[in-house]
Amino acid sequence: MHGMKRGLLFVLPLALVVTACSSGQDQFVKELRSAGFTTVGEPRTDTEKKSKKVGKRTVKSSQRIFEVTVRVKGCDLEFAKTADSSGYWLDELHVNGQEPDWPEYPENLRHADAVALLAGNRPKPPGFASCYRPDLP
Repeated sequence: MHGMKRGLLFVLPLALVVTACSSGQDQFVKELRSAGFTTVGEPRTDTEKKSKKVGKRTVKSSQRIFEVTVRVKGCDLEFAKTADSSGYWLDELHVNGQEPDWPEYPENLRHADAVALLAGNRPKPPGFASCYRPDLP
């Protein structure tokens, strides 16, 4: 009987983590839609692991990153945010099977800001010219 209770304790926290994760993903999708993005893909969660030396010890930590791909002017732009933050950033361009980082990581873009960024003269990642279609939404 004691073993059954222990099993239930392991299942319950896992269910809470999955729910919290998908809830955060859903909030990120809502945030992007309210910023004016209409073609929003499925949210994903990635875990970024870090380690740093503190004296003689190595301290390891991990951070959940939510990622969502939106389509603007023919380009698939990946926006990302950390699970515990309120803002988001433009992370990558997905083109021809490649995922080059977006230079300068612009933050908290609304749809109109993204359109202006794509049309402007600021640095663009490799492959940008092959997807950019100014006539598309």
